[in-house]
Amino acid sequence: MKFSLLPVLVSLIATQAIAATDEVIVTGTYSPVTAEQFASSATVIDHQQLLALSNHSLADALRQVPGVWVAAQGGPGGLTTISLRGAEANHTLVLVDGIEMNDPTNTRGGAFDVNDINIASIQRVEIIRGAQSAIYGSDALAGVIHIITAEPTPTVQQHLSLSAGEHGYRTGSFSSTGTVDNTGYVLRLLDKRAGTPIEGSSANNREALIKLDSTLGAHQLDFTWRHMEGEKTTFPEQSGGPLFARSRDLDRSRYTDQNAAASWAWAISNGWTSTLAATWSNRDQHIDSPGIIPFDAVPPNGARTDFTRANIKWINTLGDKQGSWANIGFEGRHETGESRGYLVYGERMPTDFRLSRSTRSVFLNLNSYLTEHLFVGASVRSDSNAHFGTRQSVQGGFRYQLSDNLSWFANAGTGYKLPSFFALGHPLTGNKDLKPERSTTRDTGIEWTASNTVLNLSYFVNDYKDLIDFDSELFRNVNRAHTRMKGVDIDARWHSNDQKWILAAHGSYTDIDAESPLLGRPRIKAGATATYAPNDRWQFDLNYLWTGQRFEASRYSGDVVNETMPEYDRLDARVKYRINPQLVVNLSIENVTDRKHMDDIGFPAVGTTGFVGIDFDF
Repeated sequence: MKFSLLPVLVSLIATQAIAATDEVIVTGTYSPVTAEQFASSATVIDHQQLLALSNHSLADALRQVPGVWVAAQGGPGGLTTISLRGAEANHTLVLVDGIEMNDPTNTRGGAFDVNDINIASIQRVEIIRGAQSAIYGSDALAGVIHIITAEPTPTVQQHLSLSAGEHGYRTGSFSSTGTVDNTGYVLRLLDKRAGTPIEGSSANNREALIKLDSTLGAHQLDFTWRHMEGEKTTFPEQSGGPLFARSRDLDRSRYTDQNAAASWAWAISNGWTSTLAATWSNRDQHIDSPGIIPFDAVPPNGARTDFTRANIKWINTLGDKQGSWANIGFEGRHETGESRGYLVYGERMPTDFRLSRSTRSVFLNLNSYLTEHLFVGASVRSDSNAHFGTRQSVQGGFRYQLSDNLSWFANAGTGYKLPSFFALGHPLTGNKDLKPERSTTRDTGIEWTASNTVLNLSYFVNDYKDLIDFDSELFRNVNRAHTRMKGVDIDARWHSNDQKWILAAHGSYTDIDAESPLLGRPRIKAGATATYAPNDRWQFDLNYLWTGQRFEASRYSGDVVNETMPEYDRLDARVKYRINPQLVVNLSIENVTDRKHMDDIGFPAVGTTGFVGIDFDF
């Protein structure tokens, strides 16, 4: 497809590098820093930029981010995961308001389903590429995606949002934010019915969010509580989906997520801030699957899983962030997971397991401006676990301002991931002798900024060792050999002097050297976006995405079927009209050209679909 090469060419001259040099980054660091004090490759997307990419799907918005691949199994009920720079989905640590969301009891080794996050609740997203175990310990092998929800506002505000779309899509949310005396607050309630845009694939969820923050002299107190529950249906993974599955029976799941976080920051002196932070999360999920006919492929199965993680961290920030400073502290984590499952193979067999583990950590992070133009940073962390021993993770990098417009950055780090509870404990496929997965990542790049243009270009080489995989001959999980991934990310952004036009584009190339082809990851992905706001009332958005070929597998015939999925492209459009200062109407159309392709074998992508919504502030 000749037209599909257009975004690659455009990405050489303009991009969506969203982070500005004065923007504060809170991910991948023990205390907030500006972008010029950060050596890793990072992308920051605020609420308005997210809505310009998609006003109803976080997965669709993240497709337009370089180095990010979103793997979707059909519609809203199918598993939708994120991988960074070709890595496995469970190698990306996902945070929501600083709370780790990866669940090691699930069958995907802890991969997080991004359909469990409502885009309307998000204030901003920070994406940090490269191993981050020197900051976060286990799970951050390939990078971190931090989702930050709504935050208190200086003045009292109420917001009502309603939207509807084809195939039964409905959402409604209400939020109240503000500040009273020294205390800020957020109250948000949301109900979403994603409908059934593809046969068998549906999802409903309900969410409640409360946030409080208070400043009392030298003390800053913060509290967050989030509750989400939902239900999903979909054809079983690798079943052939609506097109090829021999049975119309569906996977059915119910889940409840509860998260809480509290922190106390005390500015003891001008050069010393002490922060004590605690987080707690629980996921309770019930899944029943009919399996895949013929049943020797995947028999009927199910499980009720309950996972809890508690974490406490003490950070001392010492020094001056205009010169040299350090972060030093301790962290403790306890995880408990239980699964009460079954598998039907002639007769019903139990597949129960229960595991727990505790990790104690100590860390040191050093940062300094060696010269006016050269910033360097380094981190070392030691994690001690009774079963897996003590592991050290390191990270270091620099950013050098070559000129007023051009900077050069480089970063290297090591990462590790403890085997998931499912990989260790499942009575049929588990292996208690599994070793932690390991990574070494390196990237370097340039960032060029001018009055109306930003250009980012980065090159990376990532090595992964002891990756955990299922061995069909041994019928258990094993550690595999070395895998290397290398490539280039480029993204750019340009706006007109009057801010009426914003043009952006991105491109990613990833070369994967592995024993066998890795599923669901294209070598090339590219896209382009355009925003036109002729006045304060109207805004028009166009988003184009092109995805190259990728390998997929299915078991709908009883044997493993491997296919090379063809390249595809899609175009989405959005119009926003502000009727008055309080009322906004928006209309969006997905897949405007009605491109026909499959997200996975037998799972067709959603065709042309329209959505309409209103936002009312009062």
